[in-house]
Amino acid sequence: MMKDWLAILTLGITLTSYGQTLQDIEKRLRLLEKPPEYEEFKYDTTGFSKLPLFKYFCDEENENKWDYYHVVDLNNDGLKDLIYRGPCMPYSETGIFLNKGGSLGLIHSEPGNVLSIEKNKNGAVIQVLKWPCCCDSFFDSYEIVIHNDSHVEKNLIIFKSNTKVMLDKLKEIKVTGIVRSTEELNDTEKKDDCSDQLIKGNRLTEITKPTTVVQLCQRGQWRLVLYPENKMTSWIGWVKME
Repeated sequence: MMKDWLAILTLGITLTSYGQTLQDIEKRLRLLEKPPEYEEFKYDTTGFSKLPLFKYFCDEENENKWDYYHVVDLNNDGLKDLIYRGPCMPYSETGIFLNKGGSLGLIHSEPGNVLSIEKNKNGAVIQVLKWPCCCDSFFDSYEIVIHNDSHVEKNLIIFKSNTKVMLDKLKEIKVTGIVRSTEELNDTEKKDDCSDQLIKGNRLTEITKPTTVVQLCQRGQWRLVLYPENKMTSWIGWVKME
């Protein structure tokens, strides 16, 4: 399905949201410098047969129901939760279920592969990455934070397939201007191959007033930035400084 960047309803990242620091952001972005298309994932299905009954649409194409499931306690409540990480054409899919005792509640279901699961005393942090595919030319980097009280927070960072993530010393700066996928001024309009949408060059979005962003690196007049468009969406792209 073609991603319309003018109407993405997704959860984003800001410096102040969820206690994020520059160090937290850098740790996450390091996973995106060389995005792994697929990583070996060690599934552990211990306790799978004791979980409440459930159905998941991605599982219909799998010969064995347990092939792509990982059983783990994500919110430290003593109940085993469940992660699906497997095929769901045309993408790979990640589905996350929390065990409510008598049922499994689906808290996340989006294209992408699990890159890491970090357990801690407060719960768990799961990193998921979707590669561009088909008519979708964007990377989607999800961070799903699951707390001990089962409260869930999600962050999504989006960047174009032709945007190379490069990190120097991260710092906060204020910018205005057009956020672009590459380091060039390209506003040429063309029709998208998969829809009737008109694409205007390499534009992603526009910062209309001075806004604090995280600078990832600098190349001459260009700055590669992490821009929190709002509380729901963040972008990685290039801004030219005059």
